[in-house]
Amino acid sequence: MKTLEEFNAFLDQQLRDELGALEQQRITGRNWIRWIWVATLAPFAIFVFFIVRYSLRSAGNTAGEDTAGYGNQVFLLVGMVVLVTLAGYAVRYFMVKRKGLNEATDYQHDFKNRIVKPLISFINPSFQYQPLNHASYEEFTESGLFETKAYQMTGNDQVYGKLGEMNFQFCDLRVTHMPLVTLRGQGPDTVFSGSYFIAQFPRYFSTPVYVLSRNNSASGDGYIRTWHLGKKVLPADAAFNKLFMVYAPDEAAAQQLLTPALMEKIVALYERTPAKLFISFYNNRIYVGVGHGTDYFETTLNRSLQDRQLLTDFYLDFMSMLQLAEDLKNNLRIWTSRSFSQS
Repeated sequence: MKTLEEFNAFLDQQLRDELGALEQQRITGRNWIRWIWVATLAPFAIFVFFIVRYSLRSAGNTAGEDTAGYGNQVFLLVGMVVLVTLAGYAVRYFMVKRKGLNEATDYQHDFKNRIVKPLISFINPSFQYQPLNHASYEEFTESGLFETKAYQMTGNDQVYGKLGEMNFQFCDLRVTHMPLVTLRGQGPDTVFSGSYFIAQFPRYFSTPVYVLSRNNSASGDGYIRTWHLGKKVLPADAAFNKLFMVYAPDEAAAQQLLTPALMEKIVALYERTPAKLFISFYNNRIYVGVGHGTDYFETTLNRSLQDRQLLTDFYLDFMSMLQLAEDLKNNLRIWTSRSFSQS
């Protein structure tokens, strides 16, 4: 696997020109958006100004004033409204002709084609980038961790690939649920929002094991019922136990799975982005959710590409999950040829 130094060198050497060109496109598109707002709001502001002025003058009129003067004010007001409206259409027409429309509308698409696709190919040319795809409802609930409810699933930017005998997928995912009883104006609960990773192996775990960070509120909200997950397991690592709760039907098998090297990788993943974290080792899959709430590749016109932190964070998350899954392959004691039914 590529190192972070190699990744940074790739950004500097291979994508520097593309990032520079896209940064100029971003600035042009952003400036066009700002001008279109000015072109839209300026006629409206002028219109409001004359409405207020007319209202004040009308309030100052007395019953003895000349009605002809009042009629002239009405005529003047109507003429001003027409002129302001026509001026607004004219300004917007010229703004459409102004450079920046295509830059603004194509920016997100260009970013994914010119930056994200080469980035994924750099990590591994065999990996597939699917910008519109994400994990399904079944791939979320089959982890054995979450209660089966009517979740709404949205997401994108899926990376699919294979390393040896392990198939995996990684995507941005947002899972929400609307409670049956809500306060007025309250929206749906956010069950999960962040990076979601699934790796599938040719063999099965000998027991389901669930790892939850202690800052994960999904259990308190009723979406994870920990008493259905098995016994509470306390690994020998005290630092790990301060950050995570572990559940499994078979405590001894869970201890065999959670080797010191694996726990070290889980702690490192958590400490890098102290977000809500859950991991499920279920049947022949590992499910990892990092609830940082960030959609890595949905950049905006207001965020400079000179700040590469989002790309770096994606790379570190992605590689950490791949390495975590890879670490399991050589632990022969945790594998069996038989699957188990959902608890």
